[in-house]
Amino acid sequence: MRVLRRKTVQATPMALPKPTWGLLGGFRSRLMLSLSAVVVLAALLVGGLGFVRFQDTLSREARQDLESVTNAVEQALVIGPEQARLDPGRLPRLVELGSSRFRVMRAEQVFLEIGGRFPTEAAGWLKTERALKEGFVLQAALETRTQNEALQAFWRTELLALPLSLLLALMAAYLLFGYLMRPVRHLTEAAHAIAQQRFPKPVPVPPGQDELSDLAESFNRMTQAVEGFLERERNFARYTSHELRTPLATLRVQVEALEQGLLSPQESLPPIKASLERLERLLAGLLALTRSPQKDPQPVEVGQTLRSVAQHLTPEERSRITLEGDLEAWVLGYEELLQQALGNLLGNALKFSSQTVQVEVRQEAMIHIHILDRGPGVREEDLSRLGNPFLRLQPRVEGMGLGLALVRHITTLLGGRLEFRNRAGGGLEAILSLPRLEVKRG
Repeated sequence: MRVLRRKTVQATPMALPKPTWGLLGGFRSRLMLSLSAVVVLAALLVGGLGFVRFQDTLSREARQDLESVTNAVEQALVIGPEQARLDPGRLPRLVELGSSRFRVMRAEQVFLEIGGRFPTEAAGWLKTERALKEGFVLQAALETRTQNEALQAFWRTELLALPLSLLLALMAAYLLFGYLMRPVRHLTEAAHAIAQQRFPKPVPVPPGQDELSDLAESFNRMTQAVEGFLERERNFARYTSHELRTPLATLRVQVEALEQGLLSPQESLPPIKASLERLERLLAGLLALTRSPQKDPQPVEVGQTLRSVAQHLTPEERSRITLEGDLEAWVLGYEELLQQALGNLLGNALKFSSQTVQVEVRQEAMIHIHILDRGPGVREEDLSRLGNPFLRLQPRVEGMGLGLALVRHITTLLGGRLEFRNRAGGGLEAILSLPRLEVKRG
């Protein structure tokens, strides 16, 4: 007899790069520099606009003051054909002229100067003139030294306050940047963990309904989906290696017995055929257990699905099934998967009970499908284990322990839940709960 030796090949995990903190740091540096530049430009723009606005305000107030004192002086002037003089009685508040200068001229001849020598230079003075009677002209000048000193003081204050304002703005921007980047860091760390097939806890979802919160929620859903896919893949490999061992061993023994002439073909063919059939059923169940639906969910009527499942049973089995309750209830799902789940639950109930199996549909917040039998029931400590792959609580009963595991898998795909409980007086009650779908009737 030849002994086949299996060569074990150890898979080397693919080396994945660690989180590129350097690149992320570079990105953060560039972002911080850009943010700093924006803050500096904003501060300069605000300071410049404030200076221009303050300068405009001072200039407008100076023109208003010049117009006011010019009006007062004009009203106090006494104009004759050959002379012009100032009547103090008509100018009771001469002190309000302040740093203003006035002169009355005609044909380049100065007739009167008020408040001091009239300035001839333009720098540092704001000037205006008005036409008077008899060809006289009133010229007025207001010294702008006070306004210039105020502008210089304002500019010095801006220069002193600007660095402090920029520092405070940059500190606030840095703190805000850290707060905004925290979800991105969580996503980066979680993505690196998933790349190494380590599934972390769900990343925290930032408060608010914005792009970052949507990204975190989508990432958490993606993580759950990827984890589910990998778990089904591991289960498939684990269950396959576990359950294929027995039929393969039977086939090997029968083939070796045939090669050595210990058994005749008539004696070996039945167990070989039975082992092959078991392999086919086992592979079909495993594939169904790991498969996900490939199309969008559709509205499914529960009563119609139950009647379709009953049509595939034998006449004797159909006679032992009663359908009750809200059979016109609808769920959103996959009809073929729901048929398979209900078929497995009904088949399980019919297999362990020789009496009537009652099916009742109830509409509440969810659609509850109760399948009740009068079989031997299950020990209370084993109820939570029902639905585990390859669990066989009664080895004498034919089966592979994949039926309820498939029902639990389908229930998860449909967004529902599966519960089991013992009935008073004996028997088991299986409750398949699925999301309710409201259907408007015309």
